[in-house]
Amino acid sequence: MSLSKPVVKRKVSDEHRQFQEKWELQYFFVEHRGIPTCLICSEKVAVHKEYNIKRHYSTKHAEEYAKYLGDEREDRVAKLKTCLLRQQDFFKKAKKKSEAALKASYVVSEMIAKAGKPFKDGEFIKQCMLQAASIVCPEKKAQFSNISFSANTVAERISDMSDNIYDQLREKAKHFHSYSLALDESTDVTDTAQLAIYVRGVDNNFEVTEELLTVIAMHGQTTGQEIFRQLCDCIGDAGLQWKCLAGITTDGAPSMTGRKNGLVAHVRRKLEEEGVEDAIALHCIIHQQALCSKILKFDNVMSDVVKFINHIRSRALKHRQFRDFLVEIESEYEDVLSFTERFFVMRPSLTQTLPPAAPRRPCAPGAMSGGQPGAMSWGQPGAMSWGQPVRHKDNLHSSHLYSSFTLNVEQWLRRAPGAEV
Repeated sequence: MSLSKPVVKRKVSDEHRQFQEKWELQYFFVEHRGIPTCLICSEKVAVHKEYNIKRHYSTKHAEEYAKYLGDEREDRVAKLKTCLLRQQDFFKKAKKKSEAALKASYVVSEMIAKAGKPFKDGEFIKQCMLQAASIVCPEKKAQFSNISFSANTVAERISDMSDNIYDQLREKAKHFHSYSLALDESTDVTDTAQLAIYVRGVDNNFEVTEELLTVIAMHGQTTGQEIFRQLCDCIGDAGLQWKCLAGITTDGAPSMTGRKNGLVAHVRRKLEEEGVEDAIALHCIIHQQALCSKILKFDNVMSDVVKFINHIRSRALKHRQFRDFLVEIESEYEDVLSFTERFFVMRPSLTQTLPPAAPRRPCAPGAMSGGQPGAMSWGQPGAMSWGQPVRHKDNLHSSHLYSSFTLNVEQWLRRAPGAEV
């Protein structure tokens, strides 16, 4: 039985070999990124051993380069080193150009996403850039042509940025001291229910983060239990903790606010199971405004406003004169808006089309613009009167808007004697 110890192989890294400067003149070798590199053929030698370097030079280049001696040999080494540096710079420049083209692709894709433009518009943007480059800097037109703006590329860039933002949000969510959620479920044009979930959180440094957490397509039922299941999956994926939930805001639908099977009820039961304080449940103010718009019709105000607008828009001459009048008084608006019952927000816009006018000078009762027949009468019983407030459930705001609009219409009609409404 042999008692000799097993032989341990020596590692090259343990030898601590270093490149010798004399090898440049003797063997036309330099050290590039820690590896001996031949200046003549750019071949690399793995180990800093003179035997390996000398063997490479002797077998491949000795016959051709042995004739160079003294200063001539030094000049030859210097020229070869310059050529090697040029090759390195070429690849560095190519890498910088590639990185610049990639960055430009991401920047333009972000602009397309923020503007809500179709992804295929990227090709049109590229054509515009190439035309501009051919005029401004023709020598750099090739660099612009290397930027990819195809529809698939734009979609991929936007998806990458979305994933990156979500990863950043998940990282911030780990440090939330408290957060609240806002949920809105609505149906798109394809009759698919879309559940949007927003999160607003604050960390220990009082830095507030508000972001769209996710949008979930719900192809089945939209019951409170199903919405709650989607919410649980979303909170788990984002790394949020139930114990940090401080409030939840919904759109007020029965599936959200139901006492037993609504989303809020499921959330409260979940918090009770976790043994944490109950979250505050709120009704979205925007949805409350939409509900109010279905009840408060403003008929006594809007009927007159619509009549004025129809009078202006139904006659081309009156319409042109009214637009010239808005330009003359330097109004913020260039034209009068058309009224629609769909959007409640349009109502203040209609009555605010014209800026508030100067206080009206008194005129003769029963007449306007010098008492001409057929003009609007401000003094007759039942007619609109500046001395009588507009009564509609004590809504002073609507009265002010109404007066502001009619005052400016009166100013405009004074400039067109004989105008009738």
